[in-house]
Amino acid sequence: MQWMALGNLGFLLIVPAIVALYLLKRNTEDLEVPSTLLWQRTLQSWEAVRPWEKLKRNLLLLLQLLAAVLLVLALVRPAVPTAGAIADHTVLVIDTSGSMLTREGEHSRFEQALDAARGIVERLSGGQAITLIEAGLEPRVLVSKSTDRQALLQALQSLAPRPGTSDQQAALSLAAAITATEPGSGVMWFGDGGTARAAEQESALAVSGPYRFVQAGRAKENAAIGAFVTQPGQGGTEGLLRIDNYGSQPVRGRATIYGPEQQVLDVSEFAVEAGASRTVTFERLPAAPVYRAVIEPEKDGLAEDNERWSVPFAAGKGRAVLVSPQGNRFLHQALQSVGRLEVETRSELPDGTERADVWVFDGVVPDRLPEGNILVIAPDRKTDWLPYTGAAAVQHRPETLRPDDPLVKHVDWQDVHVARTSVVSEMPGMRPLVKAGDTNLVLAGSLAGRKGVIVNFDLHDSDFPLRPAFPIFMQNVASWLSSAQNVPIGPAVPGETLAIPLTPGAEKRTLTYPDGREQAVEAQGTTWLFRVPEQTGLYRLTEEVAGTAQVRYFAVHMDEAESDIAPRSLTVGSSGAGEGEAKPQDGQAAGSRELTGWLAALALLVVFAEWRVYQRGY
Repeated sequence: MQWMALGNLGFLLIVPAIVALYLLKRNTEDLEVPSTLLWQRTLQSWEAVRPWEKLKRNLLLLLQLLAAVLLVLALVRPAVPTAGAIADHTVLVIDTSGSMLTREGEHSRFEQALDAARGIVERLSGGQAITLIEAGLEPRVLVSKSTDRQALLQALQSLAPRPGTSDQQAALSLAAAITATEPGSGVMWFGDGGTARAAEQESALAVSGPYRFVQAGRAKENAAIGAFVTQPGQGGTEGLLRIDNYGSQPVRGRATIYGPEQQVLDVSEFAVEAGASRTVTFERLPAAPVYRAVIEPEKDGLAEDNERWSVPFAAGKGRAVLVSPQGNRFLHQALQSVGRLEVETRSELPDGTERADVWVFDGVVPDRLPEGNILVIAPDRKTDWLPYTGAAAVQHRPETLRPDDPLVKHVDWQDVHVARTSVVSEMPGMRPLVKAGDTNLVLAGSLAGRKGVIVNFDLHDSDFPLRPAFPIFMQNVASWLSSAQNVPIGPAVPGETLAIPLTPGAEKRTLTYPDGREQAVEAQGTTWLFRVPEQTGLYRLTEEVAGTAQVRYFAVHMDEAESDIAPRSLTVGSSGAGEGEAKPQDGQAAGSRELTGWLAALALLVVFAEWRVYQRGY
């Protein structure tokens, strides 16, 4: 027997109160007398009566005490253990994160959780309803407060484990919100509790009503690839593979490196202590655009984290075009010193069809933005994309507005003096980084899908090129504008937003998924924000530039947090008391059934019987 609201036991004080009323009650009888001579004797008898009478057997007293006890028991909310739903309306939350793919015996953890949830649905009694929620990257309500067993079973059958993580905080918040608005509700969570994205915040959540965590799985032995990077070396490609052991036992196995055509390139044995990591190096791998690493550990619970792709890192140089009619020795030397840009200088504006990784306009403004990222210095006129309003003298020292921004990080503007600056109105997508009084000196952000930086003042109208801050600023700007084209894409994990750099001027772009599905990329500018789906493996981006296909790869792998498969109990606060900190059940979803309604009905029946007894004069 469970008691859901023991705090209401204070209402038991009504029992001694009823007894006290009967002790104080005077028991007298109505008698007809033939003469008033007897009044004197009656008054003497009343004077002898004591305020406390001896308690006599009384049927009404017994019935009233029974009704009071039943009502107090109903307020205490007793419940009996059941093997089904824990409330009249139960919210079932199913964890579909990557760790639920762990296999224990012949079944995965997800299959165990699904079987337990299916048993709850099949044992629904009359009047009980279920809301089904999938706890994935984002919580999803599949069925809302339904008593249709067939519909609930079909919804459960449609669920499948995913390689991504689960946002347990969001799923619990959604379940708590449902129980708060639906009286008589409870929550049952089916999962291993191993991927609590916001575990430190779990205690802040409270569920209105009973809560039960049904734990799936017990194993914790697992080895996984934590990192796999490759880069060109002197004698071939060098590879570094990090293997993590999340279990409590040492693990041994074999690591194999494959090429793009699944040919074996190298094999190495490894041994990793419990709870430790081991780095395996591979030297002189044959040149290839991508490599795949696979480990085969002796003891392993999760197979999906035993494979990882790597795209070799190759630091190339981007093309930068400096358009400066008057010439700018400071700017040219600063760009040359960056090292990752090949700088071309010219005095005429581009015709609009030419492509470059970075365009630098010094004292001039093009009518139309060319293909590539943009750096504008000292703009001198208004265009459709630039709201130039004039020039103004600078009366204040420059001040950094966003010290942590990568463009102005470690750049000291305190000793910089600026005489005059161009004034540009507010531009959507552009954020001010440096100001002098109310005037913006440096802006950065997005210009029609391109990365853009605007330095409003002429370098010759300041002592900025003479300060140590200038080369640091130019290094930051060049890295921000050009780095995307010079490093591989990714890697990424399911659910995150990946900024994919695009080749300026490409006529056609196609993204090929690991399963072979193709998607046309309709994006403008030099960056495409891609929401990574829950499909791990190697992705291929194909761009057609001037009739030539350029192919780049990036990898999507399982989040490292999913590899720690050790089960954890997911406990939350419960305003309903009693079930919030229940011990996790293994496969058997034991719940509770409240008896409050039955006790209240029985108390009402006793009160009716007491009224009938009173009417009959017993």
